[in-house]
Amino acid sequence: MTQIKALSAAVAAVLVSSSALAVEFHGYGRAGMSTTGDGGEQTCYGNGPDGHKAGRLGNECDTYVEMSFQQELYNQGGKKFRIEVMPVFTSENDFQGNSAQWNPTYNNPDDDDQVNAWRGGDWSMRQYYAAAEGVLNFAPEATIWAGKRFYQRKDIHIMDWYYLNNSGYGVGIENVQAGVGKLSVAWINVDQHVGGGSINDKDEANRITSIVQSNKLDVRYSGIPLWEGASMELVGIYGWADLTDAQDDLGYGDEDGYFFTAEISHGLMGGFNKIVLQYGKDSMGDAAWMNHGGESSLSTPWWDGAKQESYRFIDWGVINLSEKVELGYSFMYAKSETHGDNNGELNEEKPTLISVVARPMYKWDDVMKTTLEVGYTKEDDIFSGDSVDLYKAVIAQEWTAGPSFWSRPAIRVYAGSFFGDQAEARNDDGDIRVGAQVEAWW
Repeated sequence: MTQIKALSAAVAAVLVSSSALAVEFHGYGRAGMSTTGDGGEQTCYGNGPDGHKAGRLGNECDTYVEMSFQQELYNQGGKKFRIEVMPVFTSENDFQGNSAQWNPTYNNPDDDDQVNAWRGGDWSMRQYYAAAEGVLNFAPEATIWAGKRFYQRKDIHIMDWYYLNNSGYGVGIENVQAGVGKLSVAWINVDQHVGGGSINDKDEANRITSIVQSNKLDVRYSGIPLWEGASMELVGIYGWADLTDAQDDLGYGDEDGYFFTAEISHGLMGGFNKIVLQYGKDSMGDAAWMNHGGESSLSTPWWDGAKQESYRFIDWGVINLSEKVELGYSFMYAKSETHGDNNGELNEEKPTLISVVARPMYKWDDVMKTTLEVGYTKEDDIFSGDSVDLYKAVIAQEWTAGPSFWSRPAIRVYAGSFFGDQAEARNDDGDIRVGAQVEAWW
């Protein structure tokens, strides 16, 4: 509660400041309820950082709210300074925190999960940075920034899948006009837990040696013209570890890595289509496989089975099939090569991953629509060597603030089922789920 009160006080201080009229409030949020034919909360396949390889509709088990406060602090002679602050609240639906719910193990003060359950969720500061425009004489069109931020992320909305997300603490310069395109360069770092002790270990020596700082140099060249209505962006990220003397003494590796992305964007059938090619290698070897590609850079692929190389192809977009029907779609194929064979226990050293999701919607009028989402995913298990699949079909009745695919808020009620190997493993194969959800951005 102390954390929440402090956050509330800080936000209130901003809003009542003398320049409060200049504050812009943006955000994103989702929350919902569900039940199943077998009773209890619905099972979710991927959530938060895992993404939703079979699609996110009717497949989200969390409450998540981003609140972005932006303010321009200076604007004179073409020079502008602004700040952005983004606190975020997140919780699993299991712990709703609307009242002091009884918790049988709450008397254990060292159990952080139980404490979080008691208060209903976690707060974090996802962004706090400052940016300045027009301050570089050699590139007045450019922006410089420093702090903690979401850095030029790229995602597939219907999967909640960030195929490029090099976010964190850093400094950079964006949108320098360079020939036909624009150049952006950033240095970003992130702390990673790589073993040894816990991040919250009471033994300071264990905690320090278990956290490795990874640095990443991010270079992007965007707006490269192709054909009419089409452009390309090229991204290269080079990652390396910043090991301490203690970590060197423990024998931690410091292998570098890199991650490349090429993205083509073009108009298609009244909407758009994006084609993405990606490749990750060495300490960034999982970047073209995992959600939030580019977010991490391991000091070395130090455990057998870690990805030391990955490739990914993505095709996604939103198009108009008719005046009444819009379609969101995505196709993703990834292939990787693992590090080591785990003493011969790995049965698949070159796993593949495939995902196909389609979300058509029929617009009854400007605020009501019927939405269907179908999805399929299959992934090789490196230990068993088996291909594990998952199918889903969910239908929703939605009321949205406008007729567009992107119109929000959306108030929706839904019903559907999941099938396949993953559903069977969780005793959820064919079980009917029904629920309601609000999703909004503003």
